[in-house]
Amino acid sequence: MPTLILTMLEGRTQSVAFTLKPGRNTLGRSGRNDVVLDSLFTSREHAAIVVEAAFTTLSDLGSQNGSFVNGERVETQVLVEGDVIRLGGCELRFVSDNQQFSEVEARGPSSVPNWLSDEGREHAPTAPDVPAGPRKVSPS
Repeated sequence: MPTLILTMLEGRTQSVAFTLKPGRNTLGRSGRNDVVLDSLFTSREHAAIVVEAAFTTLSDLGSQNGSFVNGERVETQVLVEGDVIRLGGCELRFVSDNQQFSEVEARGPSSVPNWLSDEGREHAPTAPDVPAGPRKVSPS
């Protein structure tokens, strides 16, 4: 099962591991949470982590100070091995264990055109009806 390792609590180094159960895990200051984070800067019900066979997803639950993954504020984020999560005054590291998909599959393909093409255009993508090879530009 995936694990969260508490690495810092309000500026003090910690080392506490929390094994996440399948399904929904809540995180926050309240004792009713699955993972209790004893920090004044963490909301009573700060975030939820849903563990499925393929993915583990973090969702902010409308917390006052927000949820951050690798330094970026997120509402919902698929977690991958080694992600650093900050909830209020707590910092946790995500250990994926036996998740089925890789980081590339979890984050999805880029929406940037030509993201996978090389700079020299040696292997530029072609349309099905256009022959591969160097492109010629006719003068206008």
